[in-house]
Amino acid sequence: MVAKFKIAFVLFLFGYSFGYAQHLISYVSVNHNEAYIGQPIQMTVSVYTSTWFTTGVDLGNIQVEGALTVYFRSVSNTRTFSGKQYSGVDFIYNVFPTQEGTITIPEIEIHVESPASGGYKGIAHVIHTKPKPITVKSVPLGYSPDNWLVSSSLQVNEKWNGDAKHVKVGDVLQRTISRTASGTLGEFIPAVSWDSITGVSIYPKRPSVDTHKTKTYVSASREDGANYLFEKEGTVTLPRIEFVYWNNSTGKFYNKYIDSLTIEVAPNPDLSMLAGIKKQLEAETQVEAEAEQPFLILGLPVKTFIKYLVLGVLFLYVLYRYLPWIYRKLKTQYSNYHASETYAFKKAMTAVNGQNSYKVLNLLKIWLLKLDAHIPSMQAFIATYGNETLQKEYNLLELQMVGGNASAFNSTTFKTEFKAARKRYLNHEKKSVVKTVKVSNGWLNPTSSQEKY
Repeated sequence: MVAKFKIAFVLFLFGYSFGYAQHLISYVSVNHNEAYIGQPIQMTVSVYTSTWFTTGVDLGNIQVEGALTVYFRSVSNTRTFSGKQYSGVDFIYNVFPTQEGTITIPEIEIHVESPASGGYKGIAHVIHTKPKPITVKSVPLGYSPDNWLVSSSLQVNEKWNGDAKHVKVGDVLQRTISRTASGTLGEFIPAVSWDSITGVSIYPKRPSVDTHKTKTYVSASREDGANYLFEKEGTVTLPRIEFVYWNNSTGKFYNKYIDSLTIEVAPNPDLSMLAGIKKQLEAETQVEAEAEQPFLILGLPVKTFIKYLVLGVLFLYVLYRYLPWIYRKLKTQYSNYHASETYAFKKAMTAVNGQNSYKVLNLLKIWLLKLDAHIPSMQAFIATYGNETLQKEYNLLELQMVGGNASAFNSTTFKTEFKAARKRYLNHEKKSVVKTVKVSNGWLNPTSSQEKY
């Protein structure tokens, strides 16, 4: 009977947990797990609840390292999980990889408010999605990364600001090539490669790049221009320009061309202005190139400079806050070390290499006082922890101080034996400490009423 009651009670709790508690589900899905550089990957971030959301769901700006992310729209939806209907929102993005390798859609933290089943007041929750890796392939073999574009369509137009049929030496014509690509961003449309042409100087202008986005679609445009300065008379042929793009929907490569152009350059008797025109075009090109460069502070991009600045200020604050404490700590450690037995012994052993026996004996006495003030003399220390060899070398050292035979004293042997004697003393002290602790732990309380046999 009791067992049946326990089972019924557990089932009651189980039914209460799933019947009245709310459930939240979040996940990330993509339409491709592999992609080329620049190929759009549709990413959907889904958030669902077993009740409803009392406030809007805001994911913020999702950043994917190694890719550009474009948000399109959110779609309200209902879905069934484990036989139960959930309501939620799908957030649709496009992710454009910018580098080869593996990129990872990071864990996304989502703040939502949703009431419990049977309730009406929103309860704040924080849910997370799982990271999702994507493999990014390099440009296919045989295709140049400098002329690589992923697009569903490409339109190319060319325009001249002058009459290319009537050109003489010293004339400047401006050529503009415009491209519009569907399903990509302006950053992915490659620059026009201007070929070198004999008798013509080409001065590229600053390109114009733009991205157009709606709730369901993205496209981009790029306009490249260049000034052509004709410096020699005769026939000039501008070569054909080829643009390649890969359509990710069909999986095929396509080519667009600007046909070659032949220009007859007539002579010009007045060539004095050619050098001036050339200099002016060079100056304009330099100014445009400088304007195209990103704004730098001390040679760093603004974001990088701000990051280093914040880290620098934080470092200075920590230094200001803790430097006095660090200084006192180091000073105490320095003083303690110089007052220690270890330092005194090291100093004495270093002095042994010299010829001043008086200094060595004096340093040994200082060391002995730091080691153990209860040892009356160096002779007593050697007699207890040394050996005959050390005693002999110590006697020679004392004899050397009063003018004895200095060559008889062996500094290497003395140091070796003295270090061994010091080690024996320290080991003896350790054993004494251990023995004292054992005796202390075995102490019997004389007032205890319990008798032990």
